[in-house]
Amino acid sequence: MLDILAQVRLLDIEDRLVYRKGQWFIRTREIQEGGPFDSRLEAVEGLFRHVAVCTGRLNHCDHKSALAFIRHSVRTCTEPSCELCADLMAVLPFEPAVQSQLKA
Repeated sequence: MLDILAQVRLLDIEDRLVYRKGQWFIRTREIQEGGPFDSRLEAVEGLFRHVAVCTGRLNHCDHKSALAFIRHSVRTCTEPSCELCADLMAVLPFEPAVQSQLKA
C-alpha cells in the first residue's frame, strides 16, 4: 500500500462527489468543482490527488512514490495487481463488473 493514501484522510467522501449529466465532479475548499471525471473511481482518485498536493502530504513520501501517485490513472493503469488501484477501490467499493471495465 502506498503511504500516501494512508496519510491522506478524507472525511465525507460521498459529500465531495457530484454526479451530473453523466459525469463526476469533486468539491473541495480550494475549488468549488473539479473535473469532469468519467467515473466515480476517477473522481475519488482526483480528490485524493488534490488533497495530497494541497496538504503537502507528498513532501513526506519518497520522490519515486510521490511521482507515481501523481502520474497514476485508474483509467489507463494496466498493472493486473496495482496496489494503488486496489487501495482506491477499497476506499470506495465498486461492483466487480465496474472494476473490470475500468481496467479494460
